[in-house]
Amino acid sequence: MKKSAILISIKHQFEYLVVLFFIFFLKNLSAKSIFLLGRILGNLSYSLTTKRRKIALVNLNIAFGNKKSNKEKKKIIKNSFIQVALSTLQSLWVLKNPNRVKQLIEGDPVGLDIVEKCLLRQKGIFFLTAHYGNWEIMGIDHGYRGICKLHSIIRRLDNPYLDEVAFKLRTISGNGIFYRNESLLQIVRVLKNNEAVAIMMDQNTAKGGIFVDFFGEKAATARALARLSYRTGTPIIPFFCYPTEKGTYRLKYGPELTLKKTEHREKDITEWTQLCEKFIEKTINDTPDPWIWAHRRWKTRPPEEKGRKVY
Repeated sequence: MKKSAILISIKHQFEYLVVLFFIFFLKNLSAKSIFLLGRILGNLSYSLTTKRRKIALVNLNIAFGNKKSNKEKKKIIKNSFIQVALSTLQSLWVLKNPNRVKQLIEGDPVGLDIVEKCLLRQKGIFFLTAHYGNWEIMGIDHGYRGICKLHSIIRRLDNPYLDEVAFKLRTISGNGIFYRNESLLQIVRVLKNNEAVAIMMDQNTAKGGIFVDFFGEKAATARALARLSYRTGTPIIPFFCYPTEKGTYRLKYGPELTLKKTEHREKDITEWTQLCEKFIEKTINDTPDPWIWAHRRWKTRPPEEKGRKVY
């Protein structure tokens, strides 16, 4: 084994041990203690990760320009870091006791009737979502409600040990997962079984995406959801998780997106993708703090920009 491979293996094992420590340390804490610890670690990560903080500020400047002051942007970034830390701890906290998810959700989700009506069409459902709030807890809660099986499309983690932990977390309530490099035919099969597929459309798509407007700037965006919905007639329903000040969440399904289908397939797919992205944009614009602002959303640029770099 090469020296570089050995070092990577040691790094992966160390990361795994850190996660195991947190799982052990957190397992007997209360939801309130997890919330307080999440705030502490979020503030710490905000102070230490200078590079990510700069990326977040670039993103906020794109999204809001002078509409928000530097003080407001700083507060949004800090709260975003806190949310990521809290979401991570809460996810590890429920791993040993999945029923704890109930302690993190405020009441029943809004829009369950919309999901039930769409399922009557027997075409499955696409859930449009984003890295907003605690998306992992949102998915686990859906699995326990028994409405329809949910499959998420995810990327394999570089660390195989952590990938196993993530797999266990995401399937703990009966949900399924698809990896990004798997055949789209598998997605079509679960839709034919009247099941749901969740797709996150708020991340940069380096290959195979299309450029649509996101906060006034062209953003490389996955088109798989629009393309498959066009082909199968599967309805698209937004599914989002909104944090409260107590560290809990309110869930909302819907409203179903109204999409017009014409004879111009590629044009429709672009317009549908744009519509999905605009819904995510509005959600973030209304309450920006829960989004992952440290992600380089506008990294990939269209060819006509001739090598322009946002970051």
